[in-house]
Amino acid sequence: MKVAVLVKQVPRTDKIKIDKESGTLIRKGVESILNPYCEYGLDLAVSLKKKYGIIEEITAFTMGPPGAELVLRRSIALGADKGVLLSDKAFSGADCWATAYTLSCGLKTMGNPKLIICGKQAIDGDTAQVPGEISEISGMPVLPYVLDILELTEEKIVVVSEFENGTVTLETSLPAVVTVGSGSNIRRIPSVNDVLKAYESEIVVLDKTKAGCNDTDIGLKGSPTRVVKIEPAFSKGDCEMFDDGNFNEGFEKIKVFLMENNDEEN
Repeated sequence: MKVAVLVKQVPRTDKIKIDKESGTLIRKGVESILNPYCEYGLDLAVSLKKKYGIIEEITAFTMGPPGAELVLRRSIALGADKGVLLSDKAFSGADCWATAYTLSCGLKTMGNPKLIICGKQAIDGDTAQVPGEISEISGMPVLPYVLDILELTEEKIVVVSEFENGTVTLETSLPAVVTVGSGSNIRRIPSVNDVLKAYESEIVVLDKTKAGCNDTDIGLKGSPTRVVKIEPAFSKGDCEMFDDGNFNEGFEKIKVFLMENNDEEN
């Protein structure tokens, strides 16, 4: 069985800056990392390979500029066997649907894997749409927010998924798409040998021709949605500090303040 893990290079969210004129993210000079949710998905794939003897190969896929190969090399260091980069200027400006289409084309080049594992969302866009759209484009069922795999065979998969305040057991035949909502929250540190192997590995690069993409379905042409502007959220309220050494007096001041403001709102 071949397993594909979809990964994404994202800017560190605590370092994001926004161009006030264009309303777009300033990526220059901002550190890029492997999306944490994608890393959880990779952890799941590696654990499945160790637990079940039916997984022969894990391939990490990403779409992005040439520099995005760094997240593929980290993926290999963390347990993936191969890395595939979909990179072409024609892919620029792709929304979620065009991204899902492009990735779906790339997945076909490895003979349509039986299991596609994704993080539930990317921390830069937070749309959580690409896995479901790949499911739709590829005609595969999707099992979202998976916490654990109960059973995996050549024919089916049984999982525990997180829904609202509880969990549910889901089962489907393969091939299928799985999204991972949470993980150990501990970023694994690969060994020196794993890192050396990753940087010596050949990354397969696919442009639109090699991936078999239609020109009308990629990039801006294939994107039915547009991000018009991004604005940072700022607190516009005033802040009043109650710095009083006496707890009881400070508490009374806060109580009076809250009661007065509540009366004003009502």
